[in-house]
Amino acid sequence: MSSTPRVWLITGASSGLGREIALRALAQGDIVFATARNTAKIPESLTSQELCIPETLDVTSPDAVLAETVARIVSHPKNVPGRIDIVVNSAGYVLAGGCEEASAEEAFAQFNTNVLGQLAVGRAVLPVLRRQRSGTLANVGSILSYLGPAGGGLYSGTKAACSILSEALTGEVKHLGIKVTCIEPGYFRTSVLDQGHLIHPARTIPELRGPNGSEEMKKTLAMWEAANNKQPGDPKKLAAVVVDALSGNGKYADRELPARLLIGRDAYEIWAAVQEKQKKQMEEWREECTSTDFTE
Repeated sequence: MSSTPRVWLITGASSGLGREIALRALAQGDIVFATARNTAKIPESLTSQELCIPETLDVTSPDAVLAETVARIVSHPKNVPGRIDIVVNSAGYVLAGGCEEASAEEAFAQFNTNVLGQLAVGRAVLPVLRRQRSGTLANVGSILSYLGPAGGGLYSGTKAACSILSEALTGEVKHLGIKVTCIEPGYFRTSVLDQGHLIHPARTIPELRGPNGSEEMKKTLAMWEAANNKQPGDPKKLAAVVVDALSGNGKYADRELPARLLIGRDAYEIWAAVQEKQKKQMEEWREECTSTDFTE
């Protein structure tokens, strides 16, 4: 346990991975600002702890509102160090359905929370981290950033964006002493596939979902339904790895955080299969790929 408590800001702390990471950080004696759109939904397992401070934070709020929230966190009486050491962007949800089915409003809402919300939190906290010349920003992505399952394209698109933006941000702030990583979990047993976290477009298209519809899309949606509460990953074990890695505990003290951090046995296996498939496709199309330069 660290003699000087770190200060965490965690979005989406009311449930899922955000909650488990918050609990693990508190267990090592750190100060945790557990945020959610509705603090009443933050569980007593967090709010009953002295070093947990619930805060209202909607990642889709205007920049000025988010900046005020961050300023309030830095100056909070319980934030004795007066700083922010680790930020975990965990807020998000799944829009499950065909790309064509989603309305413009539904598609924007998915990207607004999962992608633009992470960017907005980053804009709010990075000035603090820059002044400190230290800190870690961890965005929660997904193994689905590596593939686009039929019926999950919009969600996967948001997670791919999170990964690429995190990778770019890593190179932009590394020289300032700021670390950035995108945590890419496989399937972990959280509420992410429950109603309220997984939603469907208001419109459905029979040619996609009906008897003669897309078999790949129906397979994805059926798999998500069947996997709910049966996912192989233990969120407590993920939280242990994440908190140790972000804190630099033990074997992580001298290890550089990767820009993209896969977590979960299934995540590694899916990633490896995707790499193999892409390598095969690139070799099959190598002639076309390499035949388009100017002839000098």
